[in-house]
Amino acid sequence: MRNSLFLLVLAILLFACSSKKKQAELLEQSKPLWLKQRPVNADYYYGIGIARKMGAAMLFEDKAKERALADISGQINSTIKAEAIFYQVEDKQGVKEYLQNRIKSTSSEYLEGYEYIDKWEDLSNTYAFYRLSKQKYQEVKTRRKNEAFKLASEKYLTGISMSNEGQHIPAIEHFALVIDALSGYLNGSTVTNVQGKQIDLVSESTKEINAIVQGLNFVSDVESTNPFGCFVVCDAQKKSVSNMPVQLKYSGGYLVNDKIKTDDTGRVILPKLSPTNNDADNALIVQIDLVNLGRQVTRNLYVRKIIEQQRANDVVVKSTK
Repeated sequence: MRNSLFLLVLAILLFACSSKKKQAELLEQSKPLWLKQRPVNADYYYGIGIARKMGAAMLFEDKAKERALADISGQINSTIKAEAIFYQVEDKQGVKEYLQNRIKSTSSEYLEGYEYIDKWEDLSNTYAFYRLSKQKYQEVKTRRKNEAFKLASEKYLTGISMSNEGQHIPAIEHFALVIDALSGYLNGSTVTNVQGKQIDLVSESTKEINAIVQGLNFVSDVESTNPFGCFVVCDAQKKSVSNMPVQLKYSGGYLVNDKIKTDDTGRVILPKLSPTNNDADNALIVQIDLVNLGRQVTRNLYVRKIIEQQRANDVVVKSTK
């Protein structure tokens, strides 16, 4: 009896294995040509995505589609990487990698116009097949680039106007927006026609930011009753600069608030310093806070780096014993 039961179970298992093997063979025969041999066409990018059949069909089909489009994007980015000449910047804070990712992200945005071709499933996976016309990709790329350069040109002209009017923080913000708008195009030329002149928008915006930052200085407030306790942040033309972040460094002890901003008149009101018991000279240094200035005007890491690498002007405003 036991032997009969064993033989019956064995026969069922063999039949199941044979059935699965036959099913797998039939599936292999039905596999589409695009899975057997990846298509190559000078007019299209092709993408194939694979996803495990786990969970709802809608979820794993969407995952296969996502991976197919990522496959197309990867081919485009490989071309971009081979052609790219990146701006040379220090890599201590991952800025170069950030720029490369912005360029890749920008290229991925051009995938509109992709076409669904086919899908196929086996016992474990689902496969999605998509394509993107290279001509369509170039059309979208050109349109998006033109839009970016138009926006950057407008921000640049506004930044120049604000800088001339002494609105320094808004001016820096607009020059930062210029560079941010074109960050995805730094592997190519950023020269364009602005009011009849050929201007490198990224280079000129960088120069404008540098000029503003390098022109910042401290001037003793002669109108204050305590000129050693109040200073004014001025630009290269001696105009006061409001809303400018300033950092305080005191060698004599801890400051409750060591990061402040200039008021509407550009003044820095310094804190009252407590006398120390040591015999050493103690100094309060007031310095333009370039790190917070970068964070204040932009989220773009490349622009922040431009600002932070400047030399921050400072002044020793008080020494005590």
